[in-house]
Amino acid sequence: MLEQLFNEHASALHRYLLRKNCTPTLASDIVQETFLRLAQMEGVERLLATPAYLFRVAHNLMIDHHRRYGSKRYEAEPASIFDGLIDEASSPEDQAFGALELERLHATLELLPERTRDVFLLCRVEGMTHKEAAQYLRISTSSVQKHLASALARIGRGLEPDQ
Repeated sequence: MLEQLFNEHASALHRYLLRKNCTPTLASDIVQETFLRLAQMEGVERLLATPAYLFRVAHNLMIDHHRRYGSKRYEAEPASIFDGLIDEASSPEDQAFGALELERLHATLELLPERTRDVFLLCRVEGMTHKEAAQYLRISTSSVQKHLASALARIGRGLEPDQ
């Protein structure tokens, strides 16, 4: 019965959470947590008669998460997103070069206007589509595309070797 409910309602719950300003990753986690909680309940058949209960549990889990961690889309600062990207198996020279590249990337991100940086992080780090980012930021999809193009151009210039 729980598997059938998951198959019928998981994608609708995920879309609902995305509309409520959850990241795709967070929305997936909350959907899984919702069904995990249901699996742990006894006598759950009566409660599961209505999908509204599933949405209420998911909504409450989302509220709990936002209370605990705040409502930021990405919990880490831009610099910490790239912390683990240096390949420790490479040579010391390659590691030093990689660390310099990451420093330049971080510095370039810091110079971006806030909205442009947010669009870049949502689309390229969080993995959101242009449409999802537009809905979250309450801007048009074309604005997302323009901000992303601007961010990519500036980052490209910031990472050029002669900089």
